[in-house]
Amino acid sequence: MNKIINQYFNKGHYLTTKNKLYAQTCLDLFDFQIKNDLVENDVTSKIISGKYKDLKANIIAKQSGVVAGIEEVIYLINNKTNLKIKQNIKDGTKIKDKDLLLELTGNPLEILKYERTILNILQRMSGIATLTNSLIIKNNLKTPLASTRKTLWGLLDKKAVFVGGGLTHRLSLSDEILIKDNHIELWAKKNKVSRLESLKVIIEKIKNNSVKNPFEIEVETEKEAILLANYYFEINILASLIVMLDNFKPSDALRTIKTIWEQKKVSKIVFELSGGINESNIKDYDQVGADVISLGALTHSPKALDISLDLK
Repeated sequence: MNKIINQYFNKGHYLTTKNKLYAQTCLDLFDFQIKNDLVENDVTSKIISGKYKDLKANIIAKQSGVVAGIEEVIYLINNKTNLKIKQNIKDGTKIKDKDLLLELTGNPLEILKYERTILNILQRMSGIATLTNSLIIKNNLKTPLASTRKTLWGLLDKKAVFVGGGLTHRLSLSDEILIKDNHIELWAKKNKVSRLESLKVIIEKIKNNSVKNPFEIEVETEKEAILLANYYFEINILASLIVMLDNFKPSDALRTIKTIWEQKKVSKIVFELSGGINESNIKDYDQVGADVISLGALTHSPKALDISLDLK
């Protein structure tokens, strides 16, 4: 994998419960789910309250896909409940109907208390992983596929994309620089200059701040992309440039990249395609020859994978 791609887009190794930040994110999500479900005021459980022997519950797949969320559920069960859990399958495994994923043992009322939260995590994360993997395999993509920050569950959604074979992109605003359309417009209006002049000033600021890590700038037209690449080389910035071609048609993106390739030695430039890309046209974008395709649909509107919990 391209070194720049690996540094800027591939951060899945941080998304493990061994990482304190990610572990806390999981715990915060669990607490949020439980509070919203008002589990301590479960009127149904109160009706059937009493002493129960410990029982086992099986968490089972009801359809084929790629499983994700196993690590997160195990961590949450071990840290937030009195239940015992047994793992039968690993994250990233291709599963089919009736496959046993996890086994829970404990007070049946406690199992029922957390049932929905456990399934929500597994179903959403597995749905994202399945969609990511399906797009890559079905279309035989040669261009790496990345998520965006259009997420409902933040880092957990990005972890699911990673499990499905995709790239994470930035994990937060504290990661590498990404100058988007609104940043360019804001600077242009503040200084009463054109977007092209705004791009130049932003590039100069990046140089003056001695940025060393790869940085990314979003452009909307071929003219902006070419000016950006030319000025980047003209003022001789050491850090690598990532150009995001936003809402370009495949033919326009192909022409833009080809033009820049012909004009400059672009070993330090990476091209990302984003905006307007979906399952029906992703093959066309894969033919452009860009370095990365980012897709908001991976995380903003995935279909949950069907997974159930059965008390035994």
